[in-house]
Amino acid sequence: MAKTLPLIQPKKLKKGDCIGVIAPAGVTKEEELTKGLAVLKRMGFKLALGEHLSKRKRTMAGEDHERAFDLMTMFSNPEIKGIVCARGGYGSNRILPLLTSRVIRENPKVFVGSSDITALHIFLNQKCSLVSFHGPMAAGSFGRDAMKKSKKQFAQMLMGDRKALKLASRQTQTLVPGQAEGELAGGCLSLLIRSLRTPYEIQTQNKILFIEDVGEPYYKLDAMLCQLKQAGKFKKIKGVVLGEMIRCKPSYKGDGPLEDIFREAFAEYSIPVLYNAPIGHGDEMWTVPFGVRATLDATKRTLDIESCGVS
Repeated sequence: MAKTLPLIQPKKLKKGDCIGVIAPAGVTKEEELTKGLAVLKRMGFKLALGEHLSKRKRTMAGEDHERAFDLMTMFSNPEIKGIVCARGGYGSNRILPLLTSRVIRENPKVFVGSSDITALHIFLNQKCSLVSFHGPMAAGSFGRDAMKKSKKQFAQMLMGDRKALKLASRQTQTLVPGQAEGELAGGCLSLLIRSLRTPYEIQTQNKILFIEDVGEPYYKLDAMLCQLKQAGKFKKIKGVVLGEMIRCKPSYKGDGPLEDIFREAFAEYSIPVLYNAPIGHGDEMWTVPFGVRATLDATKRTLDIESCGVS
């Protein structure tokens, strides 16, 4: 599908709507899933579980065709008004060739996930021209942490409440001051790298790029940033929002600090860079609509999103 098509904003959710919960990547833990589903129910949503949600193949939640089937079934079912992924892990990139962009575009709906789900965000934004939501997942987020602030903002964003649009956090740091406007895109750094030289390669021109990851040594983060840079992915970006980089550590004494690695990566581009934002694997997480314009003020440490990304 042509990338020039205007992005579709799915219909906003409301209490009483039925949400589909699927695991397009890794296996879920039953206890975490149970807790996460209870959170969604308390928000007022009805739930429909993917047919293969509890299956397993190695570290993945079933065979590729089973995970793809669950995703396509949720998009095709008119009773399902939104889709929330159970968790990340590994495997989203394996199902991309099995997805039908036309069917998804003809049946637009809210889709939420993060981490390994980055691969699906790229697919939905670029191949289906659909706004998607980088945010907490049922088991992998709500099932693990209290996320009091995140739950509120998650519901506000998906229900079209503009109170969700002005984002700020005390933990964020100004890495490079300045302001910029652009569409939101990005996700987990490892998944951005996996997209390169594939039909699903991340397009970053004029974007405010989100970058986060978990459990990676500093030298690997540096290597992945270097690869994106050499692939030309930083040349025309407007700004960067960096995550907390949970459990990312130096491999040896003197490796880092991490802030210096990031400064080096973006030094030649004269763009604002906000660091340590709650956009990934931490105990709080912003819900943001990928494909929607926003204003990043790295000096004031704020992100103002133009709209909730729903109609």
